[in-house]
Amino acid sequence: MRMKMFAAETFEAAKAMIFAEMGADAVILSEREIDGGVEVRAAVDKMGGNAGFVPNEPLFLRDARGGAGHGRGVENPIFSRVRDALLWHGAPQRFADRVAAEGAGRSQGQFSEPEEAIAAGIGRIVTCEPLPARLDHDIILVGPPGHGRTSTAAKLTRRAAVARAEVLPIAADLDGTAGGDQLAAYLELEKSQIRVCRSPDQLFDTLRTLKTENRRCVIDLPAINPFDDDDMASLEDLVSVIRAEPVLVMSAEGHPDDQLEAAKGFARAGVKRAILTKLDVVRRRGGAISALSSAGIAFSHLAVTPFIGGGLVPAAPSRLAALLMEDAPGDVIALKGAA
Repeated sequence: MRMKMFAAETFEAAKAMIFAEMGADAVILSEREIDGGVEVRAAVDKMGGNAGFVPNEPLFLRDARGGAGHGRGVENPIFSRVRDALLWHGAPQRFADRVAAEGAGRSQGQFSEPEEAIAAGIGRIVTCEPLPARLDHDIILVGPPGHGRTSTAAKLTRRAAVARAEVLPIAADLDGTAGGDQLAAYLELEKSQIRVCRSPDQLFDTLRTLKTENRRCVIDLPAINPFDDDDMASLEDLVSVIRAEPVLVMSAEGHPDDQLEAAKGFARAGVKRAILTKLDVVRRRGGAISALSSAGIAFSHLAVTPFIGGGLVPAAPSRLAALLMEDAPGDVIALKGAA
């Protein structure tokens, strides 16, 4: 029998770690509270001819941990640290296992730090496609209420200005609620300095005019409820006729299952790229990162501060890895150097 002690913040998190490492046949022997969480002891019977293999353990995980077909071999500590970090961050078990296997499992001995292994794993399964500062096409920002679309529109506009590229901010006030006031305030402009479109026809006319003038724009669309069929149908209709790329603005806040369902809904509506926001006000980012990846949506930028100037950094596997290795709030040192 093989026994091991697991420490985690909650009993459920400890169980997830146990079954990921020891398989579905693992037996919990004891549990006790410790400072900052719980400590759980578990055990699993060794298997006859393949002594040391864990029953029901997927082959790619077995290999990643150090087993090579003739017994368990030496435990891969980088694999465990990568997987545990992702689980702590709220990533689903399957995503955590896959990143750990693609990183630490494929490159045993290559990495001395788990952050390097996470970056390698993410680089193999996550797509990063940052928008250029000098936009070569129009952008329409979509997303649920409160996820930061308007502030993101302001950040993209300011970012273009720093790159000496003119981008016109447009408030698409199609529901009669915004009117562009907030967008103008973020950019410290008079309301007359931004364009406000109060109907789809007015929006289409504006885009046609800008095209003749060879100008680009960032459109702040009203909030879309991804769980409302009418909202999503309206978005699909708009995306099918408008000549602008829909970019999802998604907060890192929320339940991983809700985030995944929302991301898949926006992907079906035609979204292929996203900006992940509010990374400075959450500690657990794994659910949102896993949701976008699982929905087949590429990462464009990461919003790591509330400030309009320099508030976005281009997405990259190394930056996502830095976020997933943090275990303290507000620590974004590895993400400095916003563009």
